[in-house]
Amino acid sequence: MTQKKSPKAVFQANAEACDQCGKCPSSCPVTIHVEGFNPRQIIAKVALGREADLMKSQVIWTCTSCLKCKERCPEEISPYDVIQALRRIAIYLELPHPEGYDASVKAVVETGVVQQPQLVRTRSKERKDRKSMGLPPAEKPRDMAAYTETLREILGEETV
Repeated sequence: MTQKKSPKAVFQANAEACDQCGKCPSSCPVTIHVEGFNPRQIIAKVALGREADLMKSQVIWTCTSCLKCKERCPEEISPYDVIQALRRIAIYLELPHPEGYDASVKAVVETGVVQQPQLVRTRSKERKDRKSMGLPPAEKPRDMAAYTETLREILGEETV
């Protein structure tokens, strides 16, 4: 069983260490395209105790989970971890969240696949699947029971 920090512990560890350098928003693809999304501001709001404001807004659902904020941070802070903790709490409190979110999470837990393999268009405009290109089937987790258990631990039983 993995050791999971409480959302409050995630908030405190990250918010207290942030020096507001700006590397996270400068590397975030969402910040460029979505007005109002800024990982640095999310951390600042958490430091000020304004988690409830974040959970009531749609901003926490905008993160694409690319982890660039975590990779670039000189303080090894993870706005991503904070956003995930906020999402978990929002789900637990039954706050509004994007339509289809629950079904997507459930599908990943049950199938082990985030996205089904897609057809590929060749230069000659043909559409081909993996098999017709000589590729093996897309892999799923080898131990589905362990995979599902680990995901449930990470996500929290209440989200699945």
